[in-house]
Amino acid sequence: MMSKLSELEQRVLLKIKPRPEEYSLLLSTYDKIANVLRKTLSTHGIEADITLQGSIAHDTWLSGDRDLDIFVLFPSDWSREDLEKKGFSLILEASKELGYYELRYAEHPYVRVKLGGVEADIVPGLKLLDPSSAKTAVDRTPFHTRYVNSVLNSELRDHVRLLKKFMKTIGVYGAEVKTRGFSGYAVELLVIAHNGFRNVLEAASKWKPPVFINTLGEKLTKDLMRELRSKYPDSCVYMPDPVDPLRNVTASVNLRSLSSFIIASRCYLKNPDSVFFEDNSLVDSSRIIESIRDRCIIFITYKLREDLPPDVIWGEAFRVSSTLAKILDLLDLRVIDYSAWTNERNIAVIGVELDECYLNKFKHYRGPCIAHEEERLVNFMRKHLGKGYGPWVTHNGCLDSLDRRTTTDVVELLRSRWLEFTVSPHFKLVKPSVEIASVDVVEWLISSGAGKWLRDFVLKTPVWMEKCIS
Repeated sequence: MMSKLSELEQRVLLKIKPRPEEYSLLLSTYDKIANVLRKTLSTHGIEADITLQGSIAHDTWLSGDRDLDIFVLFPSDWSREDLEKKGFSLILEASKELGYYELRYAEHPYVRVKLGGVEADIVPGLKLLDPSSAKTAVDRTPFHTRYVNSVLNSELRDHVRLLKKFMKTIGVYGAEVKTRGFSGYAVELLVIAHNGFRNVLEAASKWKPPVFINTLGEKLTKDLMRELRSKYPDSCVYMPDPVDPLRNVTASVNLRSLSSFIIASRCYLKNPDSVFFEDNSLVDSSRIIESIRDRCIIFITYKLREDLPPDVIWGEAFRVSSTLAKILDLLDLRVIDYSAWTNERNIAVIGVELDECYLNKFKHYRGPCIAHEEERLVNFMRKHLGKGYGPWVTHNGCLDSLDRRTTTDVVELLRSRWLEFTVSPHFKLVKPSVEIASVDVVEWLISSGAGKWLRDFVLKTPVWMEKCIS
């Protein structure tokens, strides 16, 4: 049975459902872009289908969205190399006529154009009769559109909108590296599988990882589940794609996003409130500045030498942050939290919060025991003798040492050892600045566009979580 919308949810829907003039703007922009693409293709004697895909084509988009997904589907006998070179160059040629454009890269290159306040991703793909013959991930997209439009009715489309808005508010919407959450297609499949917004939350409130979501009905067999587990061993949630059952639609979802969604679902069902659907973009700098006092929060800033695609820079920033956390742990520092932010071009900031910003003056080393080879014992003595107090023989017949540290200031330590945690390809040749949180640092981060990330990292508790205990 489809879950019915409450009065609160109906009020929210009135705000998030696109207005007629928004439909008119996006569809007229699509027509302009499609006409230019057709002209370019015709000039070169190439036949291809120009199609609208994604949430606009599914009619599950939210008011205020200004994004188009335009797929140019070339002949099925084209190779992947044809697609990436010949197809992409044709799209690029057309895009130059449209005005401002950017080159983007996912599984293969595509172009983003901006026209009349609308952003459109123009993506090359293949026109196929069967999704099983897909040569790239984007080749499945038209099949997704056909499937979703064959199943969703107008009422369920509104339920999808509510779930998207809910997920956006709690920060788990989007499959990109930045979020590692639920894609728009995954949200649509959730609503289809559970027949409504509230039914999805009811199901999610009972989830325990690893989660299996049945999008196939009776076709979801134990053998298929076993194959998915084998193909995606690191996934915490499994959702087979109805058009390609051995593909996990939610492979990108990480445990943090899944856990946030489970907790938020429980909280909303317990205490429904508009806060679960409200954009919380307000950044109170004075509150942030007050909150950094007496805390060890350090920011490491990289100003890169080139502009990078968003997924690349996010991925490398997260890799640096996780490596940093491991190194700090080895240095006997307790990492409370760490995170990363980027302007998605050439600036990346790693934030880390520690128990203390200063190390003890001495570090305790545990060495080999008498049962080990003599060479290991001698090497330990040679390495630590004269470094402080030790080595000495412990009660259990081992060697220990208490060495004086050369640096006890964590900021100075990170400045001198930055190469150890700067492991990503585009970061490793750029020496970062390392600063403890201060008024100047906070003001610079806010002016650079990192205000919301900074607020969330410093203040920690999301606004919606307060409703869990009300």
